[in-house]
Parts: sequence; structure tokens; C-alpha cells
Amino acid sequence: MKNKISACILAAALALPVAAQELRSTYFMQTSNNRHEMNPALLDSSYVSMPLFMGNLNIGSTGNFGLANFVYKMQPGWQGYGVDNRNLTTFMHPSVDAGDFLGDLKDNNRMSLNLKYGLVAVAFKAFKGTNIVELNLRSNTNVNLPKQLFAFMKEAGKNEFYEISDLGIRTENFLEIGLGHSHKINDKITVGGKMKFLLGIAYADFSADNLHVQMQGDQWAISGQPKLSAAILKSEFTHENNNPSGKVDGIDDVTFGLPGFGLAFDLGATYKVLDDLTISAAITDLGFIKWKDALQAAPNRTSWTFNGFAEDVYAGGTNTGSNKIGDQFEQIGDDLEEMLPLYDQGKKNETRALAATLNIGAEYTLPVYRPLRFGFLYTSRFAGKYSYHQGMLSANIRPVKWFEFALNGAVSSSGCTAGMVIDLHAKHFNFFIGADRFLGKVSKQFIPLHNMNSSVSLGMSFPL
Repeated sequence: MKNKISACILAAALALPVAAQELRSTYFMQTSNNRHEMNPALLDSSYVSMPLFMGNLNIGSTGNFGLANFVYKMQPGWQGYGVDNRNLTTFMHPSVDAGDFLGDLKDNNRMSLNLKYGLVAVAFKAFKGTNIVELNLRSNTNVNLPKQLFAFMKEAGKNEFYEISDLGIRTENFLEIGLGHSHKINDKITVGGKMKFLLGIAYADFSADNLHVQMQGDQWAISGQPKLSAAILKSEFTHENNNPSGKVDGIDDVTFGLPGFGLAFDLGATYKVLDDLTISAAITDLGFIKWKDALQAAPNRTSWTFNGFAEDVYAGGTNTGSNKIGDQFEQIGDDLEEMLPLYDQGKKNETRALAATLNIGAEYTLPVYRPLRFGFLYTSRFAGKYSYHQGMLSANIRPVKWFEFALNGAVSSSGCTAGMVIDLHAKHFNFFIGADRFLGKVSKQFIPLHNMNSSVSLGMSFPL
């Protein structure tokens, strides 16, 4: 297996499947068995779940850009139009107006891809409260693509100097063994906590925080400190022309292993202010993973030269091969590798904090019709340049004991969204399906065309 480093910079950001960590719409649902993921004090029922019966699966994304920002439908008269019956091209095509393309981008174009799949969970009453033992598979990926990077790519030569900051992509993938407990102190206060043992599977972090790009004759002089750190099972870098002193161009020789170990905590509480009003707060993923023998790569000098992006490659025609859209993005990746050359810097142990999340909620029960409740949830994820914030309003109704329905609307760092959840809480099983963020318009490959705000969640558990 050989993975190009450039994919970690751009291609992965535009084309990876995506997933959301938790279904926030369930936070105020009385029938939900999974809301303790956001606040351990909300663990209040006994159940068992396992992957054979779907367990708990969440799939989605958050972001302030989409595929349509970077892929364009070619028009008659554009160079390469109709070649091999292909009509799609990238933003690098010379007929794509630079002002229109850059005008649709944010200063920082962010995307968060987070997966949490509940493999096994057993919750039970004991020790004067409710307890849980669970095993989860988690994947957290964050991308930040600054507008100045694309300005340099698209309109290089318009300016003689570009400063590119906060370029990065980070992914961490691990197994989580959780031990949790919630305890009702009195009629008003409930507290909860969870201790989680983390087994790291794969980790990679590419960052380029301060790149200075200066025109120098017919080349570009670049200075800065881009760097890559990776621990993917047990693996090694591959090098250009198989020369150990040459540029790093991929990761190979992957064998099974667990390069990371860590520990994290969830802490939460609820307080009944009035009979009809309850407030709550929690912080989750307060912890770290230590990655052993993480591969290191960085430039072998403080400054270097770059010839620029090969714009003619994206125009189509006889000298560009098949010019498939995938080939065009591959060329962008190759150009990025030339722009940001990385060399093997050995290995070292690294300790990285998880992105902690703060949840603050308030729930009001309608006195004249108590099956109807309203809630407000504020969520903030602390992850540096990958941080995320959201405020959500929800309406929950439980007209009968076995059925609950929720609707919500939210405003976040990545735009406005709406969602819904249906939960069937029967005597012998509990099934839910829902979405925090509706998918919207997608490509044939089900990649969101506009803001990458989408999620679909479902799961089944069995009461004990």
C-alpha cells in the first residue's frame, strides 16, 4: 500500500467519506439510550447493544464548503470541452474566473469528519446509580484550507507576495473502552462521569502555519516550516526514487500494530431549577493519546524554490492525456508536493490532546401539555484552528410511552442546519433513526456539493 502525501493536504479534504460523532438531536430525548455520549449524567437506563443488530452508527459531516466550490461544468468554447465526452474540470482551468472562484470561498475553509461506531455496550443498575461498559470505534479528521492557498494557486503572478497561514489536516483513529457511572444525588441534581481507555490505530498531522511565498524571477521563493507527523499502525515512509535521503512521497510497509495509548474523561451534571426547567452541562473527551515512534517529515532547509502550478494541464486538449477529473486533482496533489517538499526526519514519541467538547443545555417542559418539551443546546469543540461552535433549538414530543419525535434548527460555524429524530421505545427493543443535518444536494458519489453539513444516524438496543 502506498499513500501519497499530497492526499493528506487537499485531495482527502475534497473526496473522503464523512461522518459525525454524535446525534445532538437526541440530547433532550427521554427515550434515547445514547445521549450519555454528550453528557454522562444523562445515563439513566439499562440496555445492551452490539454490531450484529446495528449498534449505534452515525454518518455525516460539518463544513463551510463543498465539492461545487472546486469542480466546474465546462462550457462550450472552453479549451478541452467535449474531449472524450468529459465536461467537468477543476477550479484551475483558465476559463474559470478567479474572482468568482475566490469570492465563493471563506478565509478559512473548514471541514470536520468524525465517526463514532458503538461496537458493544452494556448499561446496568448498580452501585446506587446507572453504569455502562462500552467499546467504540472512533475517527476524528479535521481540515483547514486557507483562502490564500487557493489565491496563490489560481492567480499566481497577480501579486508578488503571498502569506499562507493555518493550512492543515489532522486525523486520529482509535478504539475506546469506556467505563461510566451516573448518580442521582437528590431530586434536583444528577452527576455522571466516564473514564475511557484509548488504543490508537492511526494518526497523521500535516500543518503549515506560516508560509511566505515571494516571486523571484521566473520562480517562487518559499520559506516556512511545514511538517508532517504520522503513526499509522506500523509503517514507514517511502522516498522519491527509493532514495532514503530523497523527498518523502508516501507511506508503505503497513503492518498490524497499536502505536498509540491514552486516557480521557467525560464529566457532566444536570440540575432541576424548577419542576418544568432543567439545565445541564458536560465536558467530554478531556484527555490525550501518546503515539509511539511517530514518523516525522519536514523540509531539509529553511527556504526553497517552486516553479508554480501547471495551469495548462487542467485545460484539456491533446497534450493532457485522458484529463479525467480525478487525474486533474492528482496533478494538483503532485504540484502541492513540489510546493511543500518533505524529507524524512526520523521518529519520535508524541502526546496529543483530544479535541474536548463542551455541552451546555436547558430544557423546558410545557406545563399545559407535558409530553411537549423545548430545549436549547450550546456546543463548543476546542481544537485550535479546527474549533467548532453550535447553538441548537429543539422541540421534542412523546405522545405515547413507546414513541418520541424531535425537530431542531441550529446555527453553527459552518452555517444553518435543520434535523429530526424518530425513536421507537418498545418493550423489547429501542430503535432510532435521525439526522442533525439534512444531506442537501450531492454529487453522483454522494459528496455534498455545497456546505458539507449532513448526517444520518441509526441504531438499535435492547432494554435489560
